[in-house]
Amino acid sequence: MATTDSAIRSDTLVIGMVGLAHMLSHFYQMALAPLIPLLRIEFDVTYTQLGFVISLMYGVSGACQAFVGILVDRHGADRLMLFGVVTMASAVFLMGCVDAYWMLLPLAVMAALGNCVFHPADLSILSEKVSPARIGRAFAAHGLGGTIGYFMSPVIILNLAVFAGWRVALMTAGAIGLVAALVIFTNRSVLQMPRGSGAGPGATAPSIDFYRKLVTNLPLMAAFFYFTVIAAAGGGVQQFSVAALIELYESPFAIAGIALTAYLGASAGGIIVGGELADRFPRHALIATTGLALGATFMGTIAIFELPMPAIIGLMACTGFCIGLTGPSRDILIRGATPPGATGKVFGFVYSGLDLGSATGPILFGWLMDGGEFRYVFVVVATMYLLAILSVMQLKRGSRTATAAAD
Repeated sequence: MATTDSAIRSDTLVIGMVGLAHMLSHFYQMALAPLIPLLRIEFDVTYTQLGFVISLMYGVSGACQAFVGILVDRHGADRLMLFGVVTMASAVFLMGCVDAYWMLLPLAVMAALGNCVFHPADLSILSEKVSPARIGRAFAAHGLGGTIGYFMSPVIILNLAVFAGWRVALMTAGAIGLVAALVIFTNRSVLQMPRGSGAGPGATAPSIDFYRKLVTNLPLMAAFFYFTVIAAAGGGVQQFSVAALIELYESPFAIAGIALTAYLGASAGGIIVGGELADRFPRHALIATTGLALGATFMGTIAIFELPMPAIIGLMACTGFCIGLTGPSRDILIRGATPPGATGKVFGFVYSGLDLGSATGPILFGWLMDGGEFRYVFVVVATMYLLAILSVMQLKRGSRTATAAAD
């Protein structure tokens, strides 16, 4: 009994520390987004220029992520995870000190070097350190932590910016991460992994032939496309919906921020409900397509109609809930379309679509904002949700094919 209790405590601490790190990575990804209207005035720049800062961070992060797995295996995932927290927190803190737009660019690169480590390091720690009986809940907590980070970022940073200014908001956000890094460092013994542990016994590098087959696998390329458009749509909502609502309705800064907070908070709730649905209701493609269709409908309603802000806040919450609902079923469909023995490599490949969408989306939406097409921000997001439905249908066919081949 004592051994069991000790294992539970160890698993809980590992999951908590890794979840905290993942939450901070998403918290910092969103740090600049709610401040875009203020930064545009402060530095006298365009929305496109500010979108480029965010695109630069995601672009560098995506380019580096493919190589981070080697560092994780060589130097230990726990070391890399702590490096990621400290680096991102320091970059955001320094962003609060800049006095020119161009100074944000190298700091965005610095933040990207921190951000790129989290998925390889986090998942390696959870895989090695958490008991198999609790690994599913560990991965679920990891994903939920990221969503909570997205949710908390505008709440904390917007409120600090309203009362103390954007510089204090960013410096405080950075300081929070440095304190959290100290907490993680204090608990490093439970996270510690020997060098080379992440590769696993007998692991070999994936061959060129494997990746050639991967890019010709239509269901898995559909999954890559899904993540690309969903990340681009999510970036449009997270980084430009506040500014678009201010431009369209002359909404107070804080009220427009509540709409974004409602979207992110409801998304976290959707993930929890979606996990229950995915376990209890096997028609995963139906869950995913229904959630995407409803999300597109709610977002399209915001785009088409002149509505009071309370109604917009409600529609943003409904959209977030529906999109969050699709996540667990989507991952089950991807797993079903994955060749045997290739789960890790496939998920690593398709999830790289997140970086592509996150890097390209801000430039597109910034261009729309600069052109005065504020409603088209919501139109394009709704369209991307509809395009994602096509990917889900292709994934459904790929899952059936893989199942039949296994049988």
